[in-house]
Amino acid sequence: MNTISKNHKIKAIQPILIIATLFWMLLIFRMSAAPAVESADMSQSIGYAVGRLVVRDFDSLSPEEQQAFAEKVDYPIRKGAHFTEYAILGILLYLDFLLCTRLKSSLRFFLAFLSGTAYAGTDEFHQLFVPGRSGQLTDVMLDSSGVLCGCLLAALIVIFVQRRRVKKSSH
Repeated sequence: MNTISKNHKIKAIQPILIIATLFWMLLIFRMSAAPAVESADMSQSIGYAVGRLVVRDFDSLSPEEQQAFAEKVDYPIRKGAHFTEYAILGILLYLDFLLCTRLKSSLRFFLAFLSGTAYAGTDEFHQLFVPGRSGQLTDVMLDSSGVLCGCLLAALIVIFVQRRRVKKSSH
């Protein structure tokens, strides 16, 4: 593929990727804007769904036992959601910066990680103004680790794809 064709494809993908990233950031903002009661209801409903999936005869348990299970898995569900939503953001940001072809590879990675971490910090600050919510430094650290893992995953996939292309072109 010649350079002009490659640059044309990059320019076609870039706006779509930027829109996807902004949409994802907006989705994170929306979830953070939910008051504590609404957020707790959502994660507890996921706890009930997990119970139905992993606990034999969950529906035959008493309502108190079902609720106890949902409450027991609430914390890991919330923290897993934090990590996952920011890992996805890390992937998107890495791909956004990957398309900035004038930047060195390590700088792209650093900027993607820094942007995701900064967004995590502003997200937790935003939660200080949401009824019943609080901004937590530990959540910023968890979110940042999600961003880091997302960036690493995206970078590894890009390296893998590039190596496969090199192998195919050499045959």
